[in-house]
Amino acid sequence: MNRTAWTAMAVLLLAPAWALAQRTSVSGDFPIYDNGGKPDFTVDPKRFVSQMEIVDRLFETGDCELEEGTVGGTGYRRLLRFDTVIINAGQDLSVGDPTDPANPYHDNFFFAACHGHYHNEGFSDYKLLKLDGSLAAPGHKQAFCLEDNLRYANDAKRQFVSCSFQGVSSGYGDWYYKQLSGQWIDITGLPEGDYIVRVTVNAIGLFDEGENRYPDTVEARVHVPDPRKKVTLDDTPLLQEK
Repeated sequence: MNRTAWTAMAVLLLAPAWALAQRTSVSGDFPIYDNGGKPDFTVDPKRFVSQMEIVDRLFETGDCELEEGTVGGTGYRRLLRFDTVIINAGQDLSVGDPTDPANPYHDNFFFAACHGHYHNEGFSDYKLLKLDGSLAAPGHKQAFCLEDNLRYANDAKRQFVSCSFQGVSSGYGDWYYKQLSGQWIDITGLPEGDYIVRVTVNAIGLFDEGENRYPDTVEARVHVPDPRKKVTLDDTPLLQEK
């Protein structure tokens, strides 16, 4: 079982341009295999690195992000944000209707009022680490709505298209882009230096990944500037739903 983290050593670009995912260039790294009918999740490492950036953003009392704990307080916060695309290189995962009491995953769902739909609690874990592996900034467990967004295999069939009946088809990726609320780590006040950003999916092991041939964790080395240095100020509307 390969649980080794995929490490993408890259210099952090502060404001990369928006770009479409290069799906075909990644799919060859994680070919679909017979996993006994079970999914195998991994994170698209190229998109994770290419879309990473640092921005400042204002948060005020009453914002959803304070209630959900994805920022540490009101005022201007410095955010390290990135895309997370979860590739399923095993077989289809059908999670189903989160409101159905008979659903075996029912107890792990909660209704996110700010987002207006049900989320899978604690599916992913975001952390920023010092180079010695110790925690540098409080991370958080991000709640996900699992659905098919990006195709990674030419013959993949899209089956899950809404949060009302969730899942990830074989050969598809579930895309959480950096403009979504919570797609970040709050690094406000963090000293300048080099750090490692780590994302783990299926973090609580809710879904059986069988052989689990591909890593559930992706890492990238990033440079955080002096907190007194100006970075891009982002005042665009946050997306609460993908």
